Amino acid sequence: MTRFLTALAALSLSALPALAEELVQRTELQRKPVPGNPAMEVVLSKLVLLPGGRIPLHTHPGDEHAVVVDGGDVILPNGKEAVFADGTVLFFPAGSVHGGVTSRDAAPMVVYTTHVVEADKPFTVLAE
Repeated sequence: MTRFLTALAALSLSALPALAEELVQRTELQRKPVPGNPAMEVVLSKLVLLPGGRIPLHTHPGDEHAVVVDGGDVILPNGKEAVFADGTVLFFPAGSVHGGVTSRDAAPMVVYTTHVVEADKPFTVLAE
């Protein structure tokens, strides 16, 4: 019991965001150069946001298009609650800060994303 309490005490509030981010599973499904423009790539991914998971604020070196397949309730960066319904379409232009969304649903949310990004730049840059 003492070991458990010691471990619990060691878990600071600053570690909680990192734990929430571990509840985000991104699986890259395909990455290909843009025909006629090898400096750009098209990246298709599946994103699963588990209950309590948080997508950190971030940017990409290109546009992101997303479709929510299995939606759910979320908390936005401003603290307001919202619902991402099944079929919701999202668009984030190159360099725009987005994310900061935390799942408050009991079931995983599933989102498919398509990015058209500069091939020689980091795919994601944290903005927090």
